[in-house]
Amino acid sequence: MSNPTQLVQPPNRQPLSNAIHVWAAATTGEGNRRADLLRDKQRIVDGFFEFIDLDPAEVTPLDVQAWLEHMAARGIRPATTYQRVCLLSSFYSWAMRDPRLGAHLRSNPARLARPRAPKAYQTESAKSLTDNEVQGLISIIRRRAAAGDIVGKRDHAILLLLIATGMRRAEALSLRGRDLRIEKTLVLTSKVKGGDYLGREVADPAVKEALLDYLASAKRLHVLQSDAPVWTRHDRAGRPGEPLSSHCYVRNLKRYAREAGIEHFHLHQTRHTFARIVAEETGSIAATQDALDHKNQSTTRVYVQRIAIKRDRHSEQIMRRLKGSE
Repeated sequence: MSNPTQLVQPPNRQPLSNAIHVWAAATTGEGNRRADLLRDKQRIVDGFFEFIDLDPAEVTPLDVQAWLEHMAARGIRPATTYQRVCLLSSFYSWAMRDPRLGAHLRSNPARLARPRAPKAYQTESAKSLTDNEVQGLISIIRRRAAAGDIVGKRDHAILLLLIATGMRRAEALSLRGRDLRIEKTLVLTSKVKGGDYLGREVADPAVKEALLDYLASAKRLHVLQSDAPVWTRHDRAGRPGEPLSSHCYVRNLKRYAREAGIEHFHLHQTRHTFARIVAEETGSIAATQDALDHKNQSTTRVYVQRIAIKRDRHSEQIMRRLKGSE
């Protein structure tokens, strides 16, 4: 393996690729999504240097700005471009702390060119789906599942789980067999944001039925009470393979969304949709906060800009009582 501390590029890009690999490994925590995160981080930073075609020490803030403008021209959302330039900045910061790498780098051009952070969840991708859009999306995937398509059955079960619980994608896609208890209802134990473990009941029978239908059709019922992943990839013959990656599932769901006439779909919209429906049904920001497992109510207010109508549960009893005392 080449020395990852060598940053001189032309004509050989391998030393820089090695350095990016070491940076990604050093700055990515353990977890079920580690492989996905490593791949994405390396791809983004490698992509910058391929675009700019300069030695890292020669890059200026103007070069980073040109990259940002290139991404904007391709229609990449501001939140995504901001995340990418943050990763590039992280690479430079890591490299500058290394005694050998830092000797070649005078400044962090990504930090100097980084745009202002977009407001949280204020992009189109974060908007809740309407009831009709959710029904249309579920219908598209359900038809595939009903036709016997294993991938359709898997994707249908995952989507129902996301919509019914508001789980984050990392929580849902990283489930292992030991995390499930099949009783009268479905009971899940998942690792949530912050590292805590949360047990939750999913009372709606459709979610449990879709999950069991997928596992039975894939001949994978044996994964229950084991450490095996609940969701896997499947080849054309339907045989299970590697654990399902977030990237693979998102790609499928975007395709289904286009079939359902939903443009610019983002998976996090399932969580926003869950929040909207809970808020409308309960009329309570506190109940919505609890359903989303938010520690801070201000975070919940980002998901739910307003409570449509607070349901009346008390006026009839109050007025009956008062009339009875006349």
